Amino acid sequence: MRQNFYFFRHGQTNENADGAREGNKVESFLTPTGLKQAKRLAEYLSDKNIDVIYSSPLKRAIKTAEIVAEYHPDVSIVVDEALIESAFGFWYNEDIIAQQRIDNNFNRIKGCLDKIVTEYSNKDIAISSHGGVTRALCYAVGLKVGNIKNCQCFHFVLDSGNWHFIDTFETGIDVVNKSDISQE
Repeated sequence: MRQNFYFFRHGQTNENADGAREGNKVESFLTPTGLKQAKRLAEYLSDKNIDVIYSSPLKRAIKTAEIVAEYHPDVSIVVDEALIESAFGFWYNEDIIAQQRIDNNFNRIKGCLDKIVTEYSNKDIAISSHGGVTRALCYAVGLKVGNIKNCQCFHFVLDSGNWHFIDTFETGIDVVNKSDISQE
């Protein structure tokens, strides 16, 4: 049985633009540019079959999911705490303490994905989350990615237990998110 999965990061926030690394408890809202990015993502996903949308509990991810859901009015949005952002900085880090935190986050996010696959075995899924979560989701299914742009979407197919990367979509609305620039 083939399932489509669409993993995407939320639209730009003021905090992204200002260089803050938002983390897991910071609530922030989409900028006008972030709303445009989310609308463009929604248009891209409008002709895709989506049966359920999962979202991080943070408002920036939920708002992005809601904009995508406008093209899928019968689709529910399921908020899952396991999709919350919690890692700061880069996923690939040599520091032992930072790496342990990254490993814990990865295991939490992979566990959430495994649960979604089990609960919705015949459904096509979209997941609205954050840069670090989207990176972990991609890594969990075999694609190592670096920087992820706001509203960048990664399309995968799960077919008979095997993950296949299909493509990535970018909104074309490029902005400089200071939080994505190395602080070294």
